Amino acid sequence: MPFLDLRGLRRRHAEEEQRRAEEESRRAAEAEQKAREEERRRAEAARRAAEEKKRAEAARRKADEEARRYMAADIDQLDGIIDKFMDYARPGESHMRPIHLSMLIDKEASAFRDPSEIRITSKVAIDLKVMADEVELGRVFANLFENARRYGRSSDTGIAVVTVSYVRSGPWIICTVRDHGSGVPPDRLPQLTTPFFRGDAARTAATGAGLGLAIVEKAMQRMGGQLDLANAPDGGLMLHLRLKRAP
Repeated sequence: MPFLDLRGLRRRHAEEEQRRAEEESRRAAEAEQKAREEERRRAEAARRAAEEKKRAEAARRKADEEARRYMAADIDQLDGIIDKFMDYARPGESHMRPIHLSMLIDKEASAFRDPSEIRITSKVAIDLKVMADEVELGRVFANLFENARRYGRSSDTGIAVVTVSYVRSGPWIICTVRDHGSGVPPDRLPQLTTPFFRGDAARTAATGAGLGLAIVEKAMQRMGGQLDLANAPDGGLMLHLRLKRAP
């Protein structure tokens, strides 16, 4: 009968048991690693989903804000057009009294605050007075400044550079509002004060009711004055307001 090596058998058995234990430990570690990777993958997917949700919400808010801005702009434009119609249809009575012209010009110019669009310089003497309806004359200058802001911008800077000056002519004050834009073809100058007329493309780059200068002319007539238009020799439009000099 062959001799049995019990020690060898026990050692091999122990080695096999150790290998099985090590294999099970390795498999358990691999399973744990896969579980951690799956957890990280799910966490990353959740993070990306949350970021995408935030981006979608931000885009929706931006779209809502833009829609509100466009709606507000449309409403403002409609309000402006309605105001123009009301100004043009205003009754003819004016309340004439001496007005400090320089102060009134400065007040109306202060509403145009964006220097990237329009820059207004007044050369009117601070003690100069004219006979006018203060509200009417304020509308006159507001319309002239708005007209210059829209249509009188310089081609090289894109800014409307406006100068307000004056001369005395007997009982009259001739106040001139001048821009440095492209001007207007001479044959179209008389039409600029026609209601709803809008000049060439260079001076109709923005939306409007086509009543601004018509309102100015009508207001000047109500105050016993006159509006004259001319192109400046070196470019731009000049609007001459003939106002009665205050005593």
